[in-house]
Amino acid sequence: MKRGDSTQAIVAKVLVVGLLLELMLYSVFAIEWGDIGDTVLKTAEIGTAVFTDYGVAVLMLGLMLFAVIIGGVFIAQEEDDE
Repeated sequence: MKRGDSTQAIVAKVLVVGLLLELMLYSVFAIEWGDIGDTVLKTAEIGTAVFTDYGVAVLMLGLMLFAVIIGGVFIAQEEDDE
């Protein structure tokens, strides 16, 4: 957080992060993972299962990876000395 952030901005950031964390945890724990056993799956079956049964988890993972990439870009930026 920046040094000049107001209390409202800090609270808003904490609430957004908490909401995203709650949504990710819900998507992981609400899914019935079941027993896989000795089942052999084809690639098409895996794709169908991922995007139908586990769609929310895939979206949350994508959102998390997007946030990590954006954070990495901001960390890697060099500051201009003017």
